[in-house]
Parts: sequence; structure tokens; C-alpha cells
Amino acid sequence: MSQSSVGKGASTGAAALAYFILGASSLFWKLLAGIPSPVLLGYRIVVSLVTLCLTTLLLARFRNLLRLATKPKVLLVHLAAAVLVCINWLTFIWGSISGHVLETGIGYLLAPAVTIFIGAGIVRERLGVLRACSLGLCVLGLALLIARSVELKSWIYLTIGLTWGTYGFLKKLTEADPISGLTLETSMLAVGVACVVATTHYTLALPPSTGVMQIGLLCACGTVSVVPLWLLSFAVQKISLSTAGFLQYILPSTQFVVAIVFYGQMPSANTTMCFLVIWSSLTLVVGQSILQRLRTGGPVRTEAGR
Repeated sequence: MSQSSVGKGASTGAAALAYFILGASSLFWKLLAGIPSPVLLGYRIVVSLVTLCLTTLLLARFRNLLRLATKPKVLLVHLAAAVLVCINWLTFIWGSISGHVLETGIGYLLAPAVTIFIGAGIVRERLGVLRACSLGLCVLGLALLIARSVELKSWIYLTIGLTWGTYGFLKKLTEADPISGLTLETSMLAVGVACVVATTHYTLALPPSTGVMQIGLLCACGTVSVVPLWLLSFAVQKISLSTAGFLQYILPSTQFVVAIVFYGQMPSANTTMCFLVIWSSLTLVVGQSILQRLRTGGPVRTEAGR
């Protein structure tokens, strides 16, 4: 077996592991259910910033980070991204500790379609027949979810899908690598946390019932963001975009399994059908990229993953 094949296999495994960690991370936040979601968000921001700064120094990207921080356009894009990721993290944490993991999983399944829709609507990217059919199927699945899956909180998957999908679109507009970009965003959020603590009644004080294990988990919460991101940044350099597109299904699919097995959140027949419809709609997007490569022999392009 060639070194190239081994390298691609390792990269594929790294990407798959990253998406699995992100999908299973609901269980991490469930262990911290005794702490209010806004407080958990504050700790995630602060601890993630420390972890990201150490990672930036370890990877020798600090000089590049300083260069990016002097560019107004880059800062503006990442400021908008920071707001979106803050809303996304808070919604995900709340859903994880409140037992609404089916909704968060569906949200991440909807996100690529949101990215495609924004690309078509704002920058006028050509959809093509398959992508148009994909969006149509996704809209159908979403409409059936809202109309018939009354056991779900629709605001959760709509918030997750819109924020993560728009976040993915914004990341296409920046020259920053994933770790540098998230470091910029988390720095902005940390400044926001400091301002809110200084000017409001918001506090990072922990409930008296917080145990040693929970404090240890809080100290480790930065790795929940950084480790999957590092794995993805390593993998994306060596795997094709079509492979990356298929691998992105792992996150919502893992969430679906976690919701059923660990939370006892059983989906209705309509929810399962809609999940499969939306899942199938994204398969058309990845399928188009493969057909494009077969016809032209050129690089694969896909909007399915982030």
C-alpha cells in the first residue's frame, strides 16, 4: 500500500472522528446539566480561547493570526461569525442538557442546505438541476417537520440550521485557516463576555452544588471545540471534497443515535421520514460533485460540508 493511500486513509479517519466527537459532544454537556446554559457558554468561550491560543503557539500560527487581525475585512467577517457561533453554541448546549438532541441533529443536517441557499441568493452561484432538486427536497422535509412533528421544538433546529449554515458561508469569505479563524472569533466573544460581566448581573459563578468532576469537565471544555477542529484542519488538506461531503453526515447521524440511545428521545414516524428526506437531499449535492469530476476530470466542488 502506498504512503499516499495510507495518508488519505488516516485523513479520512481523522475527519470521521472529528464529526463523531462533535455529534457525541451532547453527552459532555449533559454531564454539566446542573449549571445554567449561559454560564456554560461563558466557560466554553473563555476556556476555548486559552486552548486555542496554546494551539496557535504550538502550530506556530501566532504571527499569521496577528497579520489577519490587522485586516478590517477579515475582522468584520469574523465578528459576524462570532455572533453566529455564540448563538449556535448556546442553543446546542441548551438542547444537550434539556434533552432535545434530535432537534440539534436535524439543525446540523439542515445547515449545508442553508449554505447552498445563501450562496445562490447572495453571490448568485449556479445551482444546477441536482442542487435545485436538493433544495426542493430539503424544503419539503423542513415543511413536514414544522407541520407534523409537533413533539419537536422547531425553534431549536431552525436556529441551529440557520446559524451554522450562515457561519459556514461566512467561512468561505475569509482567508483565515480554521484554527486562526476560530481564535479570532473566540477572542471577540471573550471580550464580549468580559463586557457583559462588567455591566450586567451576568456572572460566571458556579452553583454551590457543583462538584469536582464538573469543575474538571469545565476545565476541559475547550478541547470539545479545538480537537475536532484540529482533526478537520489536518484532514481537509488530503481528502477530496466529495469524501468530506459524505463524512459531514456523521455529525447529525451521531446526534440521532445519541438522542435515541442516551436520551430516550424517540422520533415519530414523520420525524424519521423527514430526517431521511433531508439526508437524501444532501446526497444529491455530493452526487453532483462526483458526476462533475467524472465528466470533466477536474477537482471536485461541493457545498455540502463545512
